[in-house]
Amino acid sequence: MRALLAFILAVAAAVTVGILLSREPGYVLVAYGTTRVEFTLFAFLLIYLAALLAGGGLWTLVRRLRGMPGGWRRMRAGRARRRAETMYASGLVALAEGRLAIAERALEYAARGALTLPALLAAARAADHAGARERRDRYLQQAWETYPKAAPAVLLTQAELDLDRGDYEHALAALQKLRGTRGAHPLAVRDLARVYAALGDHAKLIGLLPELSRGETVSDEELERLAADAVRGVFTAPGSADPASQWRRLPARLRERPAVRRAAAAGRAATGDAERAGDLLARNLKDAFDPESVRSYAALDGIPAGTRMRMLERWLERYGDEPVLLTEAARVALDLSLWGQARSYLEQARSHGAGPEAALLAGRIAEREGRSSDALACYRDGLQAAVPAPDGR
Repeated sequence: MRALLAFILAVAAAVTVGILLSREPGYVLVAYGTTRVEFTLFAFLLIYLAALLAGGGLWTLVRRLRGMPGGWRRMRAGRARRRAETMYASGLVALAEGRLAIAERALEYAARGALTLPALLAAARAADHAGARERRDRYLQQAWETYPKAAPAVLLTQAELDLDRGDYEHALAALQKLRGTRGAHPLAVRDLARVYAALGDHAKLIGLLPELSRGETVSDEELERLAADAVRGVFTAPGSADPASQWRRLPARLRERPAVRRAAAAGRAATGDAERAGDLLARNLKDAFDPESVRSYAALDGIPAGTRMRMLERWLERYGDEPVLLTEAARVALDLSLWGQARSYLEQARSHGAGPEAALLAGRIAEREGRSSDALACYRDGLQAAVPAPDGR
């Protein structure tokens, strides 16, 4: 719109000037010393306009010539950056596909451009996967020296690679060095917990769990598994610290997880405290059905079989004919020599799709009662359920 308006105004001005010059051409006199040059006004305007255009073009040319070195540098830098980006992407693709030599070469080339840090870290991964630890450490050292502020990223990469290779001592050294620096590093806490779990340092693992549970670096399932392993370790490992005090160090929400309670129950049972173990397992079944807790409770020899039977019957009333409950009730009934009751429980369990253990227990009862053919049939059913046929039927 503005361009159209300017064009209209220019045409109007030209027409006006043309009309005025047609009536009175006028003239312009240029005198210098004894030299005199006379122009019509129209010719002078044309010369003036041409001079302005020539001057503007000359000034633009000078500016372009002056900016050419910087422009060439920027063009070369842009070309190098695009080349580095292409090689970096190619290196990552080759690394994902397992073409480690190609990946390492591409990433080493990309490290010469604008993507130095990520390319060096990726090249370290490629070298580590290829088993070239010296090259891996060289890439990591180069990344550290090039970007000192990226030391946490370098240490985390080193620890993750050592952890993946099962080199827990080196991973521990890198993570402890990282923990000694300032700043919060949630991934370091996650990897340190995995290292402590692998090394069996259960007390230190428990010390990390409150911090780990506040972050979002591990899933709830892994957090529960780590807590259960730590609890099981402090209860059963020789020379471990006071298990009760270690248990209290756990966050309350972790102590309520079923797997953690089962681990604590196993530890209590191993130390002869079957009653406390039974209480923990019963708490797991207070609000929801937990098959593993049922199996663990039924196997607590430190609790009288009659007490276990009454608890299992109470759970049967609450949760119905669950195959696991029926099978374990039959197992405890056998401990009480209640053969008929055990047989009844097993028949119900098998009718509700119980696993091979129910069939094997039924075979054991039939064998004790002298029913050899029934015992063989039960054993056969149990083995077929435990080891499916090759065609999957």
